[in-house]
Amino acid sequence: MPSDRVVIFTDSPDNIQDIVQLLEFVGYDVSIESDVSTFLKNNNIQVVLVYYQLLKNAQEVVRYIKTTQSTKDIPVIVLIQEKNYVTLLELYQIGISDYIEFPIIDVELISKIALHIELKKNREKIESLYKELRESLDLASSLQTLMLPEPIEMCNGIWITSNYMPSQIVGGDIYDYFSLNEDVYLYTADISGHGVQSALLCSAVKSVIRSAAQRGLYISEVVNELQDSMKTVLGHNYVTGLFLKIRGSKVEYINCGHPPLIIYDGANFTTMNLKSVFPIGLLDYRYTPEDCGSFEMQEGLTFVAYSDGLYSIFERIRASEDSMQLLLEFLNKEISGIMPEALPFATANALRRRYYEIPDDYSFIAFGRSFGSAYYSENSKYEMIPFERTLKSLVDDIILRAADHYAVLINDHGKFWSIATKNVEIGPILRKLPMSITISFDTVECIKVFKNLR
Repeated sequence: MPSDRVVIFTDSPDNIQDIVQLLEFVGYDVSIESDVSTFLKNNNIQVVLVYYQLLKNAQEVVRYIKTTQSTKDIPVIVLIQEKNYVTLLELYQIGISDYIEFPIIDVELISKIALHIELKKNREKIESLYKELRESLDLASSLQTLMLPEPIEMCNGIWITSNYMPSQIVGGDIYDYFSLNEDVYLYTADISGHGVQSALLCSAVKSVIRSAAQRGLYISEVVNELQDSMKTVLGHNYVTGLFLKIRGSKVEYINCGHPPLIIYDGANFTTMNLKSVFPIGLLDYRYTPEDCGSFEMQEGLTFVAYSDGLYSIFERIRASEDSMQLLLEFLNKEISGIMPEALPFATANALRRRYYEIPDDYSFIAFGRSFGSAYYSENSKYEMIPFERTLKSLVDDIILRAADHYAVLINDHGKFWSIATKNVEIGPILRKLPMSITISFDTVECIKVFKNLR
């Protein structure tokens, strides 16, 4: 194993020969240098000693080391003939790690050099571990993103928009929605824990649910199959989730310890009272049809499914209050009145604007049935809406300007049309919509067109 390198910069090499001999005897690889600008390049140095007759010269050497990117983290110890507190303060401000006063005491010299070398090595280990952790979290975040469905979708007459907001700590959020024959399956789930393990478990949740749905199982049996499949991999983790099966306007659900649905009528947000049972994997429990509930979807109402990370910021800043109630107050104050399709994206923007950083990741799904809908993408076309000539021309123009992986959702909300697009250049189109409101969110655009003002 190579010896740790110690470099001494000095203008008086004869005065430090005893120091060199002592350090070499201890086992360090020692060299004496005078030109700091050339020697420090491409050298694996653990610690630097600086000794100059004039402390002003020592300051210049230290300043060069601490202002050079490749050497700024090397510990620097200054050797001084006598204490000058003003000069020492300046040296510490420049960035020295320590100083030693002549006459040099052997034990002090060896112990200080060993200490700063050890501190440097420990810092490098921490930085390496942090880099590996960041790479692991980035991988987990990428895995989660790849598993998520399209943010604008239409499934058997149910319009859906969604958004996932990651935090600095990657969590176990997963959501999905898909149509199967006459049914629409929609769920949001949250796996306890964080990191790559939770992200990989999200993939397993998605696969199991899609497989169980293919066999037409009752919603409680879908959850039982998920529990059976996850027993060996969950460990001490568990899964909360809200699982919905929609046919026409009837919704069957099972709520496994997850936050309830929020209802939005275009003006107010309220929570829906739902049955709730144990989270998956928390207890050895078999779910039955009695654990399930049902309700009717009314046209014109928007339903919101989400994970508990959505109100995590309120738990942090106002821990003594009801975080769910605080979330509703926030939505009613900041989001009320916005077009339903924009809810997942507008809520994320409002939270970032108000609180900058959210402590937990969260998912947000808005869905509903409108009085008429149309949906266009590269792979599908759905029209259940009586287009007027002007609107039909507008739709054709929108699709003409679409890029790869585009999506266009149009809903009739009675008093207005809503248009949600992904990967569509809508700037030139807006000139044809003078009486409209447009909100932009990265690749998603939402347009509210008033019928009686067109």
